[in-house]
Amino acid sequence: MMHNQYIQRAYISNCVGNLQQYEIDEPAAIQSRSFALSIDSGDVVEAPTKGSIVGEGILSFSGGLSDQNRSDAQNAFLFASLVANKKYPLEHQGQEWYLLFREVMTNAGWTPVSKYYSNLEVAGTSVRMDKLVLEILGSVIAGVAVPGPTTALMLKVAGDAIAALQKRDTALTVYERNLLNNGVGGVTAAACTEVNGEAIMAMGAVRFLRRNTSTKVLFVDVDVRNVKLYRGETVFAKNTLVADAARDTIRKKLGLNAVSKIEEYDI
Repeated sequence: MMHNQYIQRAYISNCVGNLQQYEIDEPAAIQSRSFALSIDSGDVVEAPTKGSIVGEGILSFSGGLSDQNRSDAQNAFLFASLVANKKYPLEHQGQEWYLLFREVMTNAGWTPVSKYYSNLEVAGTSVRMDKLVLEILGSVIAGVAVPGPTTALMLKVAGDAIAALQKRDTALTVYERNLLNNGVGGVTAAACTEVNGEAIMAMGAVRFLRRNTSTKVLFVDVDVRNVKLYRGETVFAKNTLVADAARDTIRKKLGLNAVSKIEEYDI
């Protein structure tokens, strides 16, 4: 028993040590915002369902997810994205980006229980990225070993989060600003829920070259000619012991990024 506890403590210490070594860019000046931001506030009333822009991702949360799990998911996701963006910003580095993102998530306390990566071929010359990433997420959720009603709920919440974003100009602007900060972009959609007290995050991702002449990616047709696309699929399960130990390190490393690159909104 003592040996197992020693191994566990060593693993947690190694994860936190790895997080301290990762580098991210400092955020630009924060723009003023007219609606509430909840990163770690205990007095925010939880709506039945909620979505959030987190860097270049759209995260959705079922109503049963605790505030702590939601905050941990947002911060870990943002930190992993920023680390991967800094180290692998180029178009041809999509796979390296995805693998590093997953590594950082693991060190942040979100263990990948299933994972898949492949090149993505799209018919035609253009595609709606919001529809494409939701389709990929649907295939991820379909493979999650959770009760049928939970699977249906996760997919519905994810679809509702993307649809609601189209009606929230301010939140959409935050997303587009986050994307414009990087010459290479990606669209990621994730659905988070709790199953028997365990937090689960199903994630689908597309990575692509953003055309410098365009400031919009979602809800418009994107030219994909001569652009290498990839799809990434992962299901993460929260390791509470690691996440608890990593929480303060991630918050400190994020700094102002946690304010300027995350925006919550009700679905």
